[in-house]
Amino acid sequence: MLVAVCCGVAASATVHVLRPAPPPTRDVVVAVRPVDAGAELRRSDVEARPVPTAMVPADALSDPDDVVGHVPAVPLAAGLPLSAALVSGGAVAALAPPGTVVVPVRLDDATARLLRPGDRVDLVATAAGASPYLARRALVLPVAGRVPQSGSSTGGLLGGAGAQESAPPVTLVAVDPDEAAALSAASGAGALAAVLVR
Repeated sequence: MLVAVCCGVAASATVHVLRPAPPPTRDVVVAVRPVDAGAELRRSDVEARPVPTAMVPADALSDPDDVVGHVPAVPLAAGLPLSAALVSGGAVAALAPPGTVVVPVRLDDATARLLRPGDRVDLVATAAGASPYLARRALVLPVAGRVPQSGSSTGGLLGGAGAQESAPPVTLVAVDPDEAAALSAASGAGALAAVLVR
């Protein structure tokens, strides 16, 4: 029996020695539930969790308070480490009227160039069979990095120099929260038009 016990202890020690060390981790902010694009982040949507360092973006955020009130331009999956680029809409969200959310939409280039921050537009679905009005009197907000000059490149939502020339420009609009989901879906499908209203 003594020999058996000794063999068991030796085997356990060998396994412990051969087991690789756990990968290094870093506490980063992650989404605790799926968050739609254009939905303002609340404190209950995020928390700090340890994530393997190899999976952490270079600009990952570590303080949940840094993302509260920001508006992601893309949908966020649960467990996704959040970086500054993913939740860069905070400054713009502050310009939205109380009780509204900010939604990025893609309109045709000619329409987007005519619109200026402060304009009011009705956003209309162009797909057959869709409900015609998706948002009424949406407020057009500034887009960071956009240069409102004829013939200039919009550079995409964040004004990046590497944005594709063929991509329609992004227009940020403040809308009623009940209108946000259908509006975002229609914009993603490329079936959206704007009517300028007073």
